Amino acid sequence: MSENKLTKENDKDFRDLGAEAIWKEVYGQPLTTKKNLLEYMEILRQFSKQALDENQLQESYIFIEEHIQKMSKQVKANTLVFLKKELEAKLGKFKKEKKKTEDYFLEFFSQTYPQNKRTREYTFVLADKNRISDTQVLETLKRVNTFCLKGKLTKEQKEDIFPMIERMVDTQSLGFINQLKSMEGLRKAFGFRIVEDHEMFHIKKTNKKRATS
Repeated sequence: MSENKLTKENDKDFRDLGAEAIWKEVYGQPLTTKKNLLEYMEILRQFSKQALDENQLQESYIFIEEHIQKMSKQVKANTLVFLKKELEAKLGKFKKEKKKTEDYFLEFFSQTYPQNKRTREYTFVLADKNRISDTQVLETLKRVNTFCLKGKLTKEQKEDIFPMIERMVDTQSLGFINQLKSMEGLRKAFGFRIVEDHEMFHIKKTNKKRATS
Protein backbone atom coordinates (compact mmCIF):
# COMPACT_ATOMS: atom_id res chain seq x y z
CA MET A 1 0.00 0.00 0.00
CA SER A 2 1.45 3.37 -1.01
CA GLU A 3 1.96 6.22 1.45
CA ASN A 4 -0.75 8.31 -0.27
CA LYS A 5 -3.29 5.48 -0.07
CA LEU A 6 -2.35 4.84 3.53
CA THR A 7 -2.98 8.49 4.36
CA LYS A 8 -6.41 8.31 2.73
CA GLU A 9 -7.23 5.16 4.69
CA ASN A 10 -6.21 6.90 7.89
CA ASP A 11 -8.86 9.52 7.19
CA LYS A 12 -11.64 6.92 7.29
CA ASP A 13 -13.74 6.25 10.35
CA PHE A 14 -12.94 2.79 11.68
CA ARG A 15 -14.98 3.03 14.86
CA ASP A 16 -16.84 -0.17 15.82
CA LEU A 17 -14.99 -2.27 13.23
CA GLY A 18 -13.60 -5.63 14.36
CA ALA A 19 -10.27 -7.14 13.32
CA GLU A 20 -11.61 -8.95 10.24
CA ALA A 21 -13.55 -5.91 9.03
CA ILE A 22 -10.47 -3.71 9.44
CA TRP A 23 -8.39 -6.18 7.41
CA LYS A 24 -10.99 -6.24 4.61
CA GLU A 25 -11.19 -2.45 4.59
CA VAL A 26 -7.49 -1.59 4.51
CA TYR A 27 -5.82 -4.62 2.92
CA GLY A 28 -8.10 -7.43 1.80
CA GLN A 29 -5.32 -9.66 0.46
CA PRO A 30 -5.19 -13.27 1.80
CA LEU A 31 -2.96 -13.56 4.85
CA THR A 32 -1.49 -16.81 3.62
CA THR A 33 2.03 -15.76 2.66
CA LYS A 34 5.01 -14.31 4.47
CA LYS A 35 4.97 -11.25 2.18
CA ASN A 36 1.30 -10.43 2.79
CA LEU A 37 1.55 -10.92 6.54
CA LEU A 38 4.54 -8.60 6.78
CA GLU A 39 2.78 -5.98 4.64
CA TYR A 40 -0.33 -6.07 6.80
CA MET A 41 1.70 -5.87 10.01
CA GLU A 42 3.35 -2.70 8.70
CA ILE A 43 -0.02 -1.20 7.75
CA LEU A 44 -1.36 -1.80 11.23
CA ARG A 45 1.80 -0.38 12.75
CA GLN A 46 1.13 2.84 10.83
CA PHE A 47 -2.55 2.81 11.78
CA SER A 48 -1.65 2.36 15.44
CA LYS A 49 -0.49 5.97 15.49
CA GLN A 50 -3.95 7.46 14.97
CA ALA A 51 -6.67 5.48 13.17
CA LEU A 52 -7.38 2.55 15.51
CA ASP A 53 -8.00 2.29 19.22
CA GLU A 54 -6.22 -0.08 21.60
CA ASN A 55 -8.97 -2.72 21.64
CA GLN A 56 -9.00 -2.87 17.83
CA LEU A 57 -5.23 -3.28 17.76
CA GLN A 58 -5.39 -6.03 20.39
CA GLU A 59 -7.98 -7.89 18.30
CA SER A 60 -5.90 -7.37 15.15
CA TYR A 61 -2.81 -8.76 16.89
CA ILE A 62 -4.71 -11.97 17.69
CA PHE A 63 -6.17 -12.00 14.15
CA ILE A 64 -2.68 -11.95 12.59
CA GLU A 65 -1.31 -14.43 15.12
CA GLU A 66 -4.05 -16.91 14.20
CA HIS A 67 -3.22 -16.57 10.50
CA ILE A 68 0.46 -17.17 11.20
CA GLN A 69 -0.43 -20.33 13.09
CA LYS A 70 -2.63 -21.56 10.22
CA MET A 71 0.49 -21.61 8.04
CA SER A 72 2.30 -24.09 10.31
CA LYS A 73 1.74 -27.04 7.96
CA GLN A 74 2.79 -25.19 4.82
CA VAL A 75 5.94 -23.29 5.81
CA LYS A 76 9.22 -23.97 7.55
CA ALA A 77 9.41 -23.60 11.32
CA ASN A 78 12.00 -20.83 10.91
CA THR A 79 9.43 -18.82 8.97
CA LEU A 80 6.85 -19.15 11.73
CA VAL A 81 9.36 -18.03 14.35
CA PHE A 82 10.39 -15.08 12.17
CA LEU A 83 6.78 -13.96 11.60
CA LYS A 84 5.93 -14.19 15.28
CA LYS A 85 9.00 -12.13 16.18
CA GLU A 86 8.07 -9.52 13.58
CA LEU A 87 4.51 -9.36 14.93
CA GLU A 88 5.89 -8.88 18.43
CA ALA A 89 8.31 -6.19 17.24
CA LYS A 90 5.69 -4.21 15.30
CA LEU A 91 2.58 -4.65 17.48
CA GLY A 92 3.77 -6.34 20.66
CA LYS A 93 2.77 -3.42 22.86
CA PHE A 94 -0.85 -4.15 21.95
CA LYS A 95 -0.64 -7.82 22.86
CA LYS A 96 -3.59 -8.52 25.13
CA GLU A 97 -1.82 -10.71 27.68
CA LYS A 98 1.11 -8.40 28.26
CA LYS A 99 1.93 -9.76 31.71
CA LYS A 100 2.54 -13.30 30.45
CA THR A 101 5.24 -12.97 27.81
CA GLU A 102 7.56 -15.77 28.91
CA ASP A 103 7.10 -19.52 29.06
CA TYR A 104 9.45 -20.74 31.75
CA PHE A 105 9.31 -24.35 30.60
CA LEU A 106 10.52 -23.23 27.18
CA GLU A 107 13.37 -21.36 28.86
CA PHE A 108 14.56 -24.64 30.38
CA PHE A 109 13.91 -26.33 27.03
CA SER A 110 16.28 -23.87 25.33
CA GLN A 111 18.93 -24.56 27.98
CA THR A 112 18.51 -28.30 27.41
CA TYR A 113 19.35 -27.99 23.73
CA PRO A 114 22.41 -25.75 23.26
CA GLN A 115 23.21 -24.20 19.89
CA ASN A 116 25.14 -27.20 18.55
CA LYS A 117 22.28 -29.61 19.38
CA ARG A 118 19.37 -27.70 17.88
CA THR A 119 17.48 -29.51 15.14
CA ARG A 120 14.42 -28.71 13.02
CA GLU A 121 12.32 -30.33 15.75
CA TYR A 122 13.73 -27.83 18.26
CA THR A 123 12.69 -24.90 16.05
CA PHE A 124 9.22 -26.35 15.55
CA VAL A 125 8.69 -26.32 19.33
CA LEU A 126 9.66 -22.65 19.59
CA ALA A 127 7.08 -21.87 16.93
CA ASP A 128 4.38 -24.03 18.51
CA LYS A 129 4.85 -25.51 21.98
CA ASN A 130 2.19 -28.14 21.26
CA ARG A 131 4.64 -29.83 18.88
CA ILE A 132 7.03 -30.77 21.67
CA SER A 133 7.60 -34.53 21.88
CA ASP A 134 7.43 -36.63 25.05
CA THR A 135 11.16 -37.27 24.79
CA GLN A 136 11.86 -33.53 24.60
CA VAL A 137 9.64 -32.97 27.64
CA LEU A 138 11.52 -35.63 29.59
CA GLU A 139 14.94 -34.23 28.66
CA THR A 140 13.81 -30.74 29.69
CA LEU A 141 12.50 -32.04 33.03
CA LYS A 142 15.94 -33.55 33.64
CA ARG A 143 17.35 -30.05 33.23
CA VAL A 144 14.76 -28.67 35.66
CA ASN A 145 15.63 -31.44 38.11
CA THR A 146 19.31 -30.47 38.05
CA PHE A 147 18.34 -26.86 38.71
CA CYS A 148 16.09 -27.86 41.63
CA LEU A 149 18.95 -29.71 43.34
CA LYS A 150 20.76 -26.39 43.71
CA GLY A 151 18.17 -23.64 43.33
CA LYS A 152 14.53 -22.79 43.94
CA LEU A 153 11.79 -22.38 41.36
CA THR A 154 9.45 -19.39 41.47
CA LYS A 155 5.68 -19.79 41.57
CA GLU A 156 5.46 -18.70 37.93
CA GLN A 157 8.07 -21.24 36.86
CA LYS A 158 6.18 -24.02 38.64
CA GLU A 159 2.93 -23.05 36.94
CA ASP A 160 4.56 -23.55 33.52
CA ILE A 161 6.46 -26.72 34.43
CA PHE A 162 3.96 -28.80 36.43
CA PRO A 163 1.60 -29.49 33.47
CA MET A 164 4.57 -31.13 31.74
CA ILE A 165 5.14 -33.40 34.75
CA GLU A 166 1.48 -34.36 34.50
CA ARG A 167 1.91 -34.99 30.79
CA MET A 168 4.72 -37.46 31.47
CA VAL A 169 2.59 -39.38 33.96
CA ASP A 170 -0.36 -39.35 31.55
CA THR A 171 1.75 -41.27 29.00
CA GLN A 172 1.57 -44.23 31.40
CA SER A 173 4.97 -45.19 29.95
CA LEU A 174 6.92 -47.20 32.50
CA GLY A 175 10.19 -45.98 30.99
CA PHE A 176 9.26 -42.29 31.31
CA ILE A 177 7.71 -42.71 34.74
CA ASN A 178 10.68 -44.57 36.21
CA GLN A 179 12.94 -41.76 35.07
CA LEU A 180 10.56 -39.21 36.57
CA LYS A 181 10.57 -41.10 39.86
CA SER A 182 14.36 -40.83 39.97
CA MET A 183 14.29 -37.01 39.74
CA GLU A 184 14.65 -36.19 43.42
CA GLY A 185 15.06 -32.45 42.91
CA LEU A 186 11.86 -32.25 40.91
CA ARG A 187 9.86 -34.38 43.34
CA LYS A 188 10.94 -32.31 46.34
CA ALA A 189 10.42 -28.95 44.63
CA PHE A 190 6.85 -29.79 43.62
CA GLY A 191 6.08 -32.02 46.61
CA PHE A 192 4.79 -35.10 44.83
CA ARG A 193 5.33 -38.79 44.32
CA ILE A 194 4.04 -41.18 41.69
CA VAL A 195 1.79 -44.01 42.86
CA GLU A 196 0.17 -46.91 41.06
CA ASP A 197 -3.51 -47.59 41.58
CA HIS A 198 -5.75 -49.92 39.56
CA GLU A 199 -2.89 -50.51 37.10
CA MET A 200 -2.60 -46.76 36.40
CA PHE A 201 0.05 -44.28 37.53
CA HIS A 202 -1.03 -41.11 39.32
CA ILE A 203 0.57 -38.04 40.91
CA LYS A 204 0.07 -37.77 44.66
CA LYS A 205 0.98 -34.53 46.41
CA THR A 206 3.14 -35.02 49.51
CA ASN A 207 3.66 -31.40 50.48
CA LYS A 208 1.02 -29.02 49.15
CA LYS A 209 2.48 -25.92 50.77
CA ARG A 210 5.89 -26.39 49.21
CA ALA A 211 4.51 -27.36 45.82
CA THR A 212 2.54 -24.13 45.39
CA SER A 213 4.77 -21.63 47.13
